[in-house]
Amino acid sequence: MVAPKLIVAATILVPMTSGFAQSGFKDTCPNNAPLPFAAIEVKHPIDSTCGVQGSTSASQNSQLQNSVKNNFCSQAPQGKPETFTLQKLIDLQAATHIPSGHNLEPKNRDALQALGEGKVIRAKAFLIEAHHADVGSGESVNCGGTAEEQNDVHVALGTQTTSKECEGATAEISPHFRPASWNEIGHFEKFNSSTRKYVVDPAMASRLQAHAYRITGQQFFDASHTPCPCNKANCGTNPVRATLWEIHPVYEIEVCKAGAQCNESNDADWVAFDTLWKSLAPIQPVRPPHSHPAHEPH
Repeated sequence: MVAPKLIVAATILVPMTSGFAQSGFKDTCPNNAPLPFAAIEVKHPIDSTCGVQGSTSASQNSQLQNSVKNNFCSQAPQGKPETFTLQKLIDLQAATHIPSGHNLEPKNRDALQALGEGKVIRAKAFLIEAHHADVGSGESVNCGGTAEEQNDVHVALGTQTTSKECEGATAEISPHFRPASWNEIGHFEKFNSSTRKYVVDPAMASRLQAHAYRITGQQFFDASHTPCPCNKANCGTNPVRATLWEIHPVYEIEVCKAGAQCNESNDADWVAFDTLWKSLAPIQPVRPPHSHPAHEPH
């Protein structure tokens, strides 16, 4: 039996699928409720070309999962997200007994909803790494788009600034209506199209890692992969992380105020990432070392 507090989250997924036309993605939820980040949303071309189910050529199981990935409309009881920890997401992995991996998405997600999929959760974390995922290759949920603007921002989260990516969890910032400031988080690493590798931008990484974060969004299980914790020798194409339970999509991003206790339950300790980002001076490009010919002959 599904716990009562999950019923709201479970039922919200059903009308959402019909609420967004497959030819495009609306910036309202059922009953014309705005998106959680409506005040700072930015419209992108993908919003008019890629619907809630993602690629229409994907399997039905994949399209079902895509529709959950694209759920911006879960409602928290009394408007208060459930306070979570990354460890809870990791512990949930051990309690999740459904097959997962490439093309193994379930045809029915009731068991996952019983474990909390669809709830609005909020967790305090530190940013370990971030990048625009699947650039150059594309992903079903985003209709195979290969550009930065068409893909999720993958954010690796840890419990401390020194955490390893393989012992943490993941948040995903959807490209749909993605705010400009949130998009900058993906520039922690930049994709090199020549080497097809991601390269850390030290200045951006330093700025993004200067604060603790409070991330709010939907609890989601990414059944397209298998876990890849620190003790696993070969991850293949699976992202390095301890759990497939994610905060996906992200509804809100906040950072701890300077001098605050960073208590995830105290709203006064946090400020919107967008507000902070807009207050900062642009990062200046690194200049090459100065050089010139010798002034006097030798």
